[in-house]
Amino acid sequence: MTNEDVTLFTEVDRTGDADFFIRFLDQGNTNPYIQQSKPIILDGLHLREGLRVLDVGCGTGTDVVDIARRVGSSGAAIGVDISEAMVAEAQRRTTGSGLPVTFEVGNAMQLRFEDGAFDGCRTERMLMHVPEPFRAFSEMVRVTKKGGRISIFDFDWDTFVIDSPYRDTTRRIVSSFCDSMQSGWIGRQLRRMFLQNGMIDVAVVPRQIFIGFEFLGLLIGGHLTRAQRAGALDPTDVKKWWEELRNSDSAGRFLAGFTAFIVSGTKG
Repeated sequence: MTNEDVTLFTEVDRTGDADFFIRFLDQGNTNPYIQQSKPIILDGLHLREGLRVLDVGCGTGTDVVDIARRVGSSGAAIGVDISEAMVAEAQRRTTGSGLPVTFEVGNAMQLRFEDGAFDGCRTERMLMHVPEPFRAFSEMVRVTKKGGRISIFDFDWDTFVIDSPYRDTTRRIVSSFCDSMQSGWIGRQLRRMFLQNGMIDVAVVPRQIFIGFEFLGLLIGGHLTRAQRAGALDPTDVKKWWEELRNSDSAGRFLAGFTAFIVSGTKG
């Protein structure tokens, strides 16, 4: 297990180990269920040549590059992230690519762009980390032009399933991890968020994401450490629970996963 806590994504630059969060994103992006979801997210934007598209919470810029390839040289793909380290990494990875991409540091809850500045806007695995996700979404709507598209991918952490014989410990850990997120229920709230902001043609695509034992350690290891130190979880219970999962993985019967929601719509 790692000691870094992925629930601190809004504080990447202050953790002292931004490289961990970059490695975490890179490893997460290799997950086949995440990879299968990415085209669905982009399809929700109805991309074509010449469009101007914003990616909020762009991380290392992987998805901005995919957008740029679809909108072509006559379009533009702009990535915004609250982390200076993430933006620097995105710029490093795209330098010399010749793609119409730009990156900048910015706050999702207070975007600097004018009303209707973009034909489309996306975000992925970002709103769960935002203290005011409805405000952030309203900003995405504001900067999208009428008739433009918004597409969002995020998790609902109360759907976290981990196969363990220790039911009570599992429930405590899942609830603790969900509640440690700024917005652990954001997945189930997305459709309502779209409708309350006047979006039309709203579509919901659920996706089940399964992960391996090693990635589970990256995902919840830091949180488990903090929760035990705070007295929220019993160290003896956590150790027994974790060792059982390790044994389960060695025997080839480990299973863990959670539900993602891809929600897209048109600005009316």
